[in-house]
Amino acid sequence: MSINIYPIPRVLTTNPYLDLLYAPFTAWPELRIVRQPFAQSLRAGLLQRDQRVLHWHFFDELTQRPRQSATALRSISFIALLRLLHVRGAKLVWTAHNVEPHELRHPAWATRCYRAMAQAAGQIIVHSQAAAQLIDQRYQVATKTTVIAHGSYIGVYGERLEQAFARQQLGLAAEGFLALNLGTLRPYKGVELLIEAWTAELGQLEIVGAVKDPLYVQQLQQLASAPTITIRPQFIADQLLPAWFAAADVVVLPYRKTLTSGMLLAALSYARPVVAPDLPPVRELIREGENGFLFEPNNVASLRSALQRAAAHPNRQALHQNALQTVQHLEWAQLAAQTANVYRRLFEKNS
Repeated sequence: MSINIYPIPRVLTTNPYLDLLYAPFTAWPELRIVRQPFAQSLRAGLLQRDQRVLHWHFFDELTQRPRQSATALRSISFIALLRLLHVRGAKLVWTAHNVEPHELRHPAWATRCYRAMAQAAGQIIVHSQAAAQLIDQRYQVATKTTVIAHGSYIGVYGERLEQAFARQQLGLAAEGFLALNLGTLRPYKGVELLIEAWTAELGQLEIVGAVKDPLYVQQLQQLASAPTITIRPQFIADQLLPAWFAAADVVVLPYRKTLTSGMLLAALSYARPVVAPDLPPVRELIREGENGFLFEPNNVASLRSALQRAAAHPNRQALHQNALQTVQHLEWAQLAAQTANVYRRLFEKNS
């Protein structure tokens, strides 16, 4: 049995997730991973007659636009496309990285698109038991949902560095508590909450990430007037990520909502504890005071308290070791094998 798998999108420009997931598939030659432009994958899904899978990882960029009229038109077309793919015999898999778009410009249309995907997919993959429950509560898809953990990023960006060397390399102060917020600056990540929660007594806060919305970054810069807060609105190359992780004592993720966080896993993979929202998917990985610190989402006082607990922790070395141990078992080869089984199930006689 030969199956062609078309990942959509074919590549994530700021995350090696797809590269890591599909690299082990060389062990299963009957499963052919075809990473090509969207139009070509769509053509294959609609016109070919072989056993084929379109694996949707992200699709918000296809449907979401600032104007409601444009979003409506794209959403209607997207839903029609999913139905047509089904009629043409293509199998669909959806990895539900999110319950809804991060930037929820037009909620009604977003709900229609996500519900259509949930209904059209023959199999759905999520990264945690909590995510499975949340997706099922929203879309009633428990019978076709499989939990496959997100792999670690251990060594992916380079070897871990010593903190003193990393701070020197980045031109940061050698001493003192340093908290890092790293990643593309987007409103759902709640960076303004972090700025409000930060106090000079804690130490130094570094906010580092690429710009997606210049107006949002301007708002952050206006809020961050304290000298102990530095905003660096710039893309950080992969080879510099180990230095930034090593320089930090803790990585802060003040997200308003999250289902799966690649940055959380990256921080743990580089032996850094996290300050993260007390949400069910996060709690499956983070243990208060052991490998991170939890706060009530959207609550500035709770976030400030978590930061204070992180800064006052008496054994940062233990935090670092525990963080790394949390993700050491998340090996991509095993997760790829589980994903391969999901593809095979689509073509079982009772599917």
